[in-house]
Amino acid sequence: MKQQHIIMLLEKGFSIILFLIAYSIFGISQSSITVKFSGQLDGSTYQCLDSVKVSDISKGWTEVVYYPDTIAILSETNNLGTISSDNNALCQNMPNPFNCTTTAELAISKLSDITLQLVDVTGRILTVYNGLFDSGVHKFEISAEKPQTYLLNAQVGTKSYSIRMVNIGNGCGNAIKYIGESQDITAKLECQNQFSVGDNMRYVGYTTIDGNVTPSAIFVQQQFVSQHIILNFNSQLPLPEVTTLDARNVGATTATMQGRALGQTQAIGFLYGTSPYDLQYNVIATPTLTEDFFAQITGLSPNTTYYYKAYAVNETGTATGELLSFTTEPSSIYHDITVQFSSRGHSTNYQWLYLYIPIDSVKVQNLTRNWTRTLIFPDTVMNVDLNNTKLDVEGNVGANDQMVYTGYTTYRGIVYYRQINSYLRSETLQFMFEIPFCDDFFVHIELTDCEPITYNGITYTQNGHYEIEHYQTSYNCDSVVILDVDIRNQIFNEIVVQTCDASYTFDGITYTESGIYQRLYTSVHGCDSLVSLRLTIGNGFTDERDGNSYCTLTIGNQVWMAENLRYLPSVYRSSEESYTESRYYVYDYQGNNVEEAKATYNYNEYGVLYNNIAAQTACPAGWHLPSDSEWTELEIYLENNGYNFDGYVDTDTDRDTHNVIGKAMASQSNWSISDISNSPGWLQEKNNSSGFNGKPAGWKHLNGLFKHINESAAWWGTGYYSNGNGWDRYLFFSRAHCTRSHNNKHIGLSVRCIQN
Repeated sequence: MKQQHIIMLLEKGFSIILFLIAYSIFGISQSSITVKFSGQLDGSTYQCLDSVKVSDISKGWTEVVYYPDTIAILSETNNLGTISSDNNALCQNMPNPFNCTTTAELAISKLSDITLQLVDVTGRILTVYNGLFDSGVHKFEISAEKPQTYLLNAQVGTKSYSIRMVNIGNGCGNAIKYIGESQDITAKLECQNQFSVGDNMRYVGYTTIDGNVTPSAIFVQQQFVSQHIILNFNSQLPLPEVTTLDARNVGATTATMQGRALGQTQAIGFLYGTSPYDLQYNVIATPTLTEDFFAQITGLSPNTTYYYKAYAVNETGTATGELLSFTTEPSSIYHDITVQFSSRGHSTNYQWLYLYIPIDSVKVQNLTRNWTRTLIFPDTVMNVDLNNTKLDVEGNVGANDQMVYTGYTTYRGIVYYRQINSYLRSETLQFMFEIPFCDDFFVHIELTDCEPITYNGITYTQNGHYEIEHYQTSYNCDSVVILDVDIRNQIFNEIVVQTCDASYTFDGITYTESGIYQRLYTSVHGCDSLVSLRLTIGNGFTDERDGNSYCTLTIGNQVWMAENLRYLPSVYRSSEESYTESRYYVYDYQGNNVEEAKATYNYNEYGVLYNNIAAQTACPAGWHLPSDSEWTELEIYLENNGYNFDGYVDTDTDRDTHNVIGKAMASQSNWSISDISNSPGWLQEKNNSSGFNGKPAGWKHLNGLFKHINESAAWWGTGYYSNGNGWDRYLFFSRAHCTRSHNNKHIGLSVRCIQN
């Protein structure tokens, strides 16, 4: 049985190698991810989308998908372009890979004869479907007999379309069957920019509410798989989210200030001045095609520090970004002539554009006076003083001399150059290098077994990625075949459960005491699968003030609430702030009705956000807000009793020497995804071994903004820092430790109470 399993895997690997041949024959594109968007108003009502702005944060590009095309196709292949205006499209089959059968949709814009063909990796046509169809989206069921890669070709009139499909099943036969017309909206846009699986993506939807174009809440995550994303809108227009960006082009008397505003705005600009406490100047900004904006400032004083911050205004109010600064240059030396060089690049026929290419050197030839000089990077700016010709050039020189400038750059070991003919004068010259685009190609063969795996005569005993073939094209691009080995000696899953009930039932067995209980199963691969239930049966109590019940747990000598406090005697909008009076907030709720606030998802899931004044008296009788030293006692106990994620047991009384307890304190869900090992956002099922169950409730930030939900959990403590800020503790989705911090008293954080 095991030999048959290995043979099947080898056949699968061989089919992938054959796919390399098919790639060159048929022009198969690389894999893609499909992201579908829907709108939701006030957390429950469907809202039609006008458009969705899709941004790849990792690669720095933005594209817009317009209604009704509310599906974006993110592809690892560059420069796909958009499907032509005939609106015909053969959509990627779902699921893919598939087990014997899968479905695919074909969209056609008018009455057409169509032909569908199922083709194997050798180019052999296995089955054909012909039909006459009216305009619309038509769904087909595809069956494939063997585990290998296939092409599905569609001929619509005179146009052809193809998709790649991977079958992992056996024995279904080769067939194409018409299912019927689909009701789904089909994507007509494939994003033109390059995407890699796991890129950090940002999605913002736009809709029209009461005649106003309204943005959705921003959705940011790493994109690993195809997904249906719900974009949430608020009927009450939120304040813009404003970020102050670093200034650029700072000279002696000029500078360009930059900012970013997410959300609807009526006016944008900057406040600036020479004192951080007196931003006496205001300048209206110039918008761009994205959320960024800028303002060019002149008349500044040389060698002076200026402070500035961006702002944006809408009908709800004014929001500002962080306060930044820049220092102008000293008075510059005047030169009669200055020639500056920059560069860009493009591939053959301008199919790919490089926004920036570094210049290695510039050869300067004066044809009028017959001399040559080479400028080496980074000294690629030429200054000429006509009264002192030895400043930057050798030999005689005069204005309007006939010049030839040759720029050089190196790409993948090959030197490219470009010439510009000009007369000697002050100017900026840009070399446009023609460079062939190089897209490395990788093929992965995946092998999984419970024991060491032998492939092509080599036995692999450890998991890993092994390069087994390496080719190089005429442009020095890499073509690599990689063997992915996964030896599953034992699969271990840990389930952490905390309950206030007197018992807990798991897999038919009822447990009445806290402890670690293990069950052994056999996985689908025939390997042992060990499930460990880490069970905490705790106590609970009810707050007599409002009837809210809470779980509690004992950690060391302390008894803590295992949930965030939900006591809400009154509620305030995020803009209603105070340093001296109690304020209570519910994330994203902008009203003053307590019952409305208590009905929201964020209240029931994350509790209440308190300013520092309210937090001091928020806990019920018999409980109190933990002091800074009580927080420290908790951290030291976790570090010294096996709750560091790396397994290290600390022995000292210093909370900072080995603090890797963030995952032990964090809840097992709702965190933003992180690729930082040992952080709460990484493998969230391994969180909460301590039972503390810290949820990412975010916080009420300065300037009336709610921020960092799903990214941060933060709790107040008693006592104050030297500047009057209150002590707090917080967890962040991409950090491994529990952080000690202090914050302004009027921001809103969560509260965890500790028993007297």
